[in-house]
Amino acid sequence: MTRVVLTEPPECAGRDLGVERSILGPDIELVQYICDDNEEHLISACRDADVILTAFSPLTRKVIEQLTHCRLISVTATGYGNVDLEAAADGGIRVCAIDEYCTEEVADHALLLMLALCRRLPEYHKQVQEDRNWQFDSLQGLSRMRDQTLGIIGFGRIGQAVARRAQGFGMTIMAFDPYPNEAVIADLGARSCTLAELYAAADIISLNCGLTGDNEHLIDKNAFGQMQRSPIIINCARGALIDEAAMVSALDTGQISGAGLDVLKDESPDLAASKLMGRSNVILTPHIAFYSDASMLDNRTISTTNVRNFLDGKDEDVRRYVV
Repeated sequence: MTRVVLTEPPECAGRDLGVERSILGPDIELVQYICDDNEEHLISACRDADVILTAFSPLTRKVIEQLTHCRLISVTATGYGNVDLEAAADGGIRVCAIDEYCTEEVADHALLLMLALCRRLPEYHKQVQEDRNWQFDSLQGLSRMRDQTLGIIGFGRIGQAVARRAQGFGMTIMAFDPYPNEAVIADLGARSCTLAELYAAADIISLNCGLTGDNEHLIDKNAFGQMQRSPIIINCARGALIDEAAMVSALDTGQISGAGLDVLKDESPDLAASKLMGRSNVILTPHIAFYSDASMLDNRTISTTNVRNFLDGKDEDVRRYVV
């Protein structure tokens, strides 16, 4: 019987796998493995798998070289940086990832963070709920959204969805993408620009790009130094796009006026030790931008259907091969 191993974090232990089982069918053995950050345990759990379903489990070369039966790794996310693609290719293992399932949720969350920071929502909330103070003009520096310039880094599906929402607020939109589609950028009322131009002019900077080997710490000390308008930084993409130590310094010195972060450098951060905690101008959410009932059902359905289509020889229906 074909063996599919589903590797998941501890919070997923014991969850209902009815969606996956109904798609895979009775001829597939589905085994859930709860990761404990031990590479040897991961190898032992996956060694006899014909297929691995995974989101963020680190499938390194060491792990992949022990997968003697594996023919497919189906990533239950749009990103696949946790998989050593070269090792998979060397081992003749196909890799697929979800093409799209949470664009609307991530774009909504990016705008939520922008609005909350621009309107000083956390501070007013504390003022009312904790200080019992009902005073409209206790804070200064609130700006109209339509007077703000939004710089979007990464103008794919999510970046474009953010731009559509920003249009509704009348914002000026700048867009940087390493492979820009000028027609799409113009159609969404944005102006194509360089990173230097974006850093110089943006009041809000939204990161909506994937993480690659070339853009880790894209926003570093040098980038913060180029930001002339003390912008708000929004990151609903990948934590490693920002040098966190440099961001803390930029917050301390006023190079940026705030940050809305759905992701940090670590997927399970040590919040007690984080220098981003306890700041009225920083909003942290626990990597939830993608999350809704609808998006999670799509996530499970697409990634598992990819497995079923692969096993049935329907390569043209797999959404989408990266190896």
